[in-house]
Amino acid sequence: MTVTVAPVWRPFDDEPLFVPELLLGPAAIPTDLTHWIVGYLTAVAQTRTAPLHTCTAFNALHFGFDVETHGYRAEVLTPDLFVPVAVQPQARRVLPVGTFVHLDRGGRRSLLAEVVARYGADPEVDVDGWTPAELSGAPAGVEQSDGTRTGIERVILDVQAFGALNAADYSELSRLRRQVLDNRGHLTGPVQYLAGTDDRDDVALYAAYLLGPARPLLLGGPLAQLLTDPGDEQVLAAALYQAFDTIGQLLDGAAGLRRWNGYAVCGDRFTRRSHEGWPGLPAADIDDVVATVRRSALNPRYTAVWPLLSSRIPAGGTPDPLGLTSAAEIVVHTNLVAADLAGTAVDGLLPERVHLRVDDAWQAGGVWRTQREPVSALVVAADPRIPLGLGHSPAVDTIGTVAPAIEPAGPDTLGDSDGSAEPQPEPVEPDAPVDDDNPGEKQHGPAGPGIDEVPPGPTPADTSTADEGETDLVVVADSLVVFTVALRESHWEAGDLALPPAATGVLGAGSLIMQLHHDGDTLDDSEQVQQINRSGATLTGVSWPWSFYAGIKITVAAARNATRISVTTTLLNQPLPYGDQYRWDADTAILAASIGAEPPAADAAAVPPSPEPLPPAVSERQRGVPQLQPLIISALHRHGEQGAFGARRLTGPQLLAALFGPDLVAPPLMWQVVYTCDRLVDAGTLTKEPGKPAEDGKPGRLETFVWWPDGTARRNGHRPPTRAEILAGQVREHWVPAFKRRLQPGHQASDTARREYAAWVLKVHGPGADTRLPDGYTWVRGQLRGSGESAPLLHLAVPQQPRH
Repeated sequence: MTVTVAPVWRPFDDEPLFVPELLLGPAAIPTDLTHWIVGYLTAVAQTRTAPLHTCTAFNALHFGFDVETHGYRAEVLTPDLFVPVAVQPQARRVLPVGTFVHLDRGGRRSLLAEVVARYGADPEVDVDGWTPAELSGAPAGVEQSDGTRTGIERVILDVQAFGALNAADYSELSRLRRQVLDNRGHLTGPVQYLAGTDDRDDVALYAAYLLGPARPLLLGGPLAQLLTDPGDEQVLAAALYQAFDTIGQLLDGAAGLRRWNGYAVCGDRFTRRSHEGWPGLPAADIDDVVATVRRSALNPRYTAVWPLLSSRIPAGGTPDPLGLTSAAEIVVHTNLVAADLAGTAVDGLLPERVHLRVDDAWQAGGVWRTQREPVSALVVAADPRIPLGLGHSPAVDTIGTVAPAIEPAGPDTLGDSDGSAEPQPEPVEPDAPVDDDNPGEKQHGPAGPGIDEVPPGPTPADTSTADEGETDLVVVADSLVVFTVALRESHWEAGDLALPPAATGVLGAGSLIMQLHHDGDTLDDSEQVQQINRSGATLTGVSWPWSFYAGIKITVAAARNATRISVTTTLLNQPLPYGDQYRWDADTAILAASIGAEPPAADAAAVPPSPEPLPPAVSERQRGVPQLQPLIISALHRHGEQGAFGARRLTGPQLLAALFGPDLVAPPLMWQVVYTCDRLVDAGTLTKEPGKPAEDGKPGRLETFVWWPDGTARRNGHRPPTRAEILAGQVREHWVPAFKRRLQPGHQASDTARREYAAWVLKVHGPGADTRLPDGYTWVRGQLRGSGESAPLLHLAVPQQPRH
């Protein structure tokens, strides 16, 4: 690529920095080009008063943020395509970070702005930062009768994203604060969320916006020119998501930046602010906020950042450090200080024996969770900077569905071999006294469900031990437990099953229904569906089939408040080497010991398989729970509505009922079941029949998942290709996109440049588009990199003729 001697990329002077390599991943970008891009993004972060989000970094590269003029150029971006913000405080659609808006009171002036940060502003968060446990990590908003959700958000706008304001602009901003914005210049109010969207994922929301309503804005930039067929929606979407991923990874690796939840701030400015603070908000106040966040109570405590910051600012004080974009920088700064503190923990605990972690990075600027020891080993093992949402879903996925940093659970997480365990804290009564360690802290009532509901080990009453069964896997996510255990001879002789501690915190006491799936063997009805009981950490009254043997592995799935558990074995393609009757997966060491056979040779430590790559436009939260897949297939096989060629069909709610009982009402868990089915569809294991909404008084139809016994699904399934597969052969790898180049004073675009620009506009936007080249710019044709065409293109700008 031809680069200039300028220290930082200059949009509309230099060739576009949105290069083809951004669509191929960071590994495809040469080192010098990586430094060029990262250097520019670091300069943008240093120039702007707001932190740089992945979405705004994309905007800077794609739409051209000029570091010298401190803004975008409205004349080349068609502000008519920006989102209008209504004067009346009515519920509006989500404005993800990166969205360009124009604020209009209906008068003669309007202000252009860019959304630079977005946080929840739920009124349930108290002014002292106390946050109800169930709110931390909860989906945004409240469910409405029409399937949508409505909530309160604080949207932070950069009204200087298109250049410095003049006196008239400041007057207009003052008027907007009385009619559209709040007194801090933020867009705070009700927001309507669409059903089925991840309302916290700004990258996914902004990508959907660019591919939808803002498609003309996207097609007018360089990304579309880097594709052989930008009209292919699948290719365009894959390229856009890959660009976001690449930019995010470049920001992650930037030496001069610090990252927090998608945002980036300059490291040197963070250090300076840590010593100096902001006008009206000294650094000591930030330290005081973090000290409040780290305070603990008898139960897990949830504390939000924004109310604590706001309470430090005197009413009517000037300047207001939380005004305009400065608020976003302060919020990110405070969270980074808290994250640095959490990083100093030894064995997961601060000196006062408290575990500190962020639980929700979005609500109220960030909600932090403190818990006194004992703390579950599963929680301690998770990166404290990754929000787990334990308040809303008091559980942890031990293999990475929620927290990728967590290793598979081992004996240490299941209790000591002698069955001992640390005592758990007593629950706080509603009239509990004020915490002795924090006499000034008011008690807001019970803390709600915490990690205590998934205890770190068996209670003293639970006499089962870890070595009664070899637990290979424990997964806890969204109130769901899935574990695989190798049964010992004592289990199938006594008719019981020892539970790992994670399961004891989810399963209720008393009578349960066990649905047993044992493919390859014919079971009686009384064996398939059994009424069993839970006594402490043991399930009793189980009638194991005669074909079971010592070491056989079963996978158990249970949901919080469910009356039914699902149990399945895994039928092998070939029997184990001990005899034809050993046809199901087993712990061969236990099996060999029970039959007096030679124990198997010790294998090297198994490497956990890498998670399957997700299709484009599928977020990590939609991965589902891979351990549910065999249970779902078994449930379809056993309970599905029979169709042609032996097909079996069930909807998401029907699958949830088949797995966990008809009485369970758990929408988050049902979505995990549906997401898991979607991934089985991606793999070609199942097919999916689309649903249909209700209309004209006719009932709708839910989407249905179909299992086929003869491999039809695998043959006919349409696994969505990966981004790399979609983009193979679709990226013009050595192409420099056409662009508008700023002219020197006294020059104007040639007629040739105007004609070529008009032809390009008509090709991209169609008839009716404005084909006039903005004043002060010429049009530079696209070219092969290094082709040497740049010099001849200078004829497209000619000296401006004097007017007579």
